Amino acid sequence: MQQPPPSSAGFTLIELLVTLAIAAIILTQAVPSFQNVVKSNRLASETNNLVSDINLARSEAVKRGVRVILCRSAAPDAATPTCGGSANTWTTGWLLFASGDANNTYEAANDTLLRIGKPKGGQVSIKTNAIANNNLEYDPDGTTNEGGGTAVFALCDDQGETHGRQIQVNGTGRPRLIKGTTSSPLPSCGTPIQI
Repeated sequence: MQQPPPSSAGFTLIELLVTLAIAAIILTQAVPSFQNVVKSNRLASETNNLVSDINLARSEAVKRGVRVILCRSAAPDAATPTCGGSANTWTTGWLLFASGDANNTYEAANDTLLRIGKPKGGQVSIKTNAIANNNLEYDPDGTTNEGGGTAVFALCDDQGETHGRQIQVNGTGRPRLIKGTTSSPLPSCGTPIQI
């Protein structure tokens, strides 16, 4: 009795090529979408970090009974950090400190540094309006002393104004978050609007 030849279990060349073609089509559609998800998550994370530090500044001002200041810094992770940097730009980072004197700049001898804020990714830009150009100050009662105006922080990346986020802090000191959409893009991604 003769045994039948063993059947080959595998793919033909045509089946393999069709499978690879389908995989390539799926990948070309999925990769850009995945990159947008990563960018959106990065933008949300940076926004949450800044909102967290704004909330911390407010609560520390109330808890300590002193002015607490959030100021932009060109080099927040320097051995001796200082307030400063480019006008209306907080992209390089910020300092959060309890003021021990009458001015609104950080001096290690007089002030207590509470936190250093530094964006994690270089793709997110943080711009402010004139009210929050240098700093955001909280009084011991939890309100801001920004002269009745609203401090605006705009966070954007290369996705543009339709994906941008904006943090508004009015005189009561509570941050409010606004997200850009296709029908309502944030014009403040380039230069924040004046409120």
